[in-house]
Amino acid sequence: MGNKFQIDRRQLVKLGFSAGVLASLPYAGISLADDESDELLQFVSDSDSPIENSQTGTLSQREFQTLFTLCEYVNDVWQFDANLTQYGKLLRADLELKTTRRPSYLVEYRNALELIELVARNTDSVEQAWPTLLFSDVAAANFGATRLGRARRFVFSEIIAHQIPISGAFRSFGLVNYRGFFGGPYASPVSYRRGAI
Repeated sequence: MGNKFQIDRRQLVKLGFSAGVLASLPYAGISLADDESDELLQFVSDSDSPIENSQTGTLSQREFQTLFTLCEYVNDVWQFDANLTQYGKLLRADLELKTTRRPSYLVEYRNALELIELVARNTDSVEQAWPTLLFSDVAAANFGATRLGRARRFVFSEIIAHQIPISGAFRSFGLVNYRGFFGGPYASPVSYRRGAI
C-alpha cells in the first residue's frame, strides 16, 4: 500500500478552503516521472472554455468509476464520513448533464481519464496516482494550458467542488449551512443548518 498524503482540515479552513486550494496545494517531493511529464505537460489550449465543446456523449460506467476514485480518495485522505454510494448517483447524473449538453466537457473528461491511466501505470492502483495528479509541483510557463493543468482545472477541482457540499463532507469541517446556500428546508434532518458546530 502506498503512502497517503494527509491535509489538516483546519489548515484548509484557514486558507479559505476552496476547490482551487485543493487542486493547487503543492506537496514537497511530489514530482512527475520523466516518462510521464512530456505527455502530461503537452500544450492543449489556453482557452477558458472546454475544448471541442460541441462534441457530446456520455461517459461509460468504467470511465465514470475511474473519475469516481477521486471522490473515494478525497473521502479517505481528508477523513470525511460522507455516504459515497448515494453521492455517486448524484455525481453521475450531473456529469452526464455536463457531457450531453453544450458546452460539453466530454473531451476534457476523456483527456483527464487518459492522464489518470498514464500515471496509474507507474503505481499499484488508480488511488495511488492521485497525489501526483493533484499535487505535483510543475514548473511550466503556461501550465494552465497543458493537459494536466486543464485536467486539474476543468475536471479534478470541479469534481472536488461538487463533492464537498453535496456528499455531506461539508459537515466534516464542522461548518453549518445558512439560508439560501445548500440549506434545504429548515425542518429537514439532513440540512446543514441543523448540524452542530
